[in-house]
Amino acid sequence: MTNVTTSLRLKLFVPMAAAVATALLGLAAPCPACYSGLIIIPTADMVEPGKYAIEPQFDGSLAESSIDTRILNSQFGLSPRLEAGVDFDLSEDADPRVLGNFKYLAAAGSKRAPAIALGLCNAGSNIRSNPYVVATHELGSLRGHLGITRIEGSSRWFAGLDRAVTDRLTLMADYTNGEENLASVGFNYQFKDEFGVMAGVLFPNPGDEDAGFSLHLVFMGS
Repeated sequence: MTNVTTSLRLKLFVPMAAAVATALLGLAAPCPACYSGLIIIPTADMVEPGKYAIEPQFDGSLAESSIDTRILNSQFGLSPRLEAGVDFDLSEDADPRVLGNFKYLAAAGSKRAPAIALGLCNAGSNIRSNPYVVATHELGSLRGHLGITRIEGSSRWFAGLDRAVTDRLTLMADYTNGEENLASVGFNYQFKDEFGVMAGVLFPNPGDEDAGFSLHLVFMGS
């Protein structure tokens, strides 16, 4: 991926940016297609240029100890400001789907100003894609994330926090508003540079539904 030309990067970015802008001017459950972020929400973090993450994801019900969603996610760092991936919905009760995700870092951020990214997930046929804008900023020992997305024609705000407890362990919590959406608490543990696990408990917003879980096995390389 390190030999991707500027022309190809622009060809990938321009339609993504146009789709995001169009949807937000019309101004989301979290995206099944994966972006780099917390359990539910995207952040302004980017996959480094020339690197990739392959991420099998398993979601299900805690009460029933069952898995109902299986997705193979991928993200590729195309440049310092652009990542993209192709995700495969392998769930038994879903039509076979191939979905795309894109993220562009609009502002790199500093000690005083947040990093800002805009992106698009669930880009595919016969499904509404979800555009979003997110800001990420250091808050002492924490990092805060705040953004807006559009899900099935409705605008939804989201927020999250994460904290690095050790060099390997990061704790996180996030929330997307709307009755159809979720909150979560979870962690990311990096066993080594090439492999980590991100997992969390999912809480439906109405509060009268069973909690679920999400498990991501993250394989990284270059």
